Amino acid sequence: VVESLRKDGKKPGAYIADTTTANAQVRSLAGQIRLDSRTKILNPKFYEAALKCGYEGVREISKRLRYTMGWSTTAGAVDNFVYEDANETYITDADIRKQMLDKNPDALRDMVQTFLE
Repeated sequence: VVESLRKDGKKPGAYIADTTTANAQVRSLAGQIRLDSRTKILNPKFYEAALKCGYEGVREISKRLRYTMGWSTTAGAVDNFVYEDANETYITDADIRKQMLDKNPDALRDMVQTFLE
């Protein structure tokens, strides 16, 4: 929307101040999404721990993917590798897909619908 309102047609920059640690950093929105994707939905330690939490853990994975899709549609700030790697991790991998199906089939269905968008 903002891009269409600017006379030069350029996309405005978006930045995030990461203050989760004492060493605060400012990153671009795309950079922050890459970092968050690698440390959460694409990180085996994260998703293995989430799967151990059962229903809620699978819901959390699905929710994070949906939020990532939101950043993609509103800001165009998500790299394709995030979706490709998430698809390989959660949908293509039969073992993880079965665990998710057994623990929360609705969340898995939501993830598949997100990938199909």
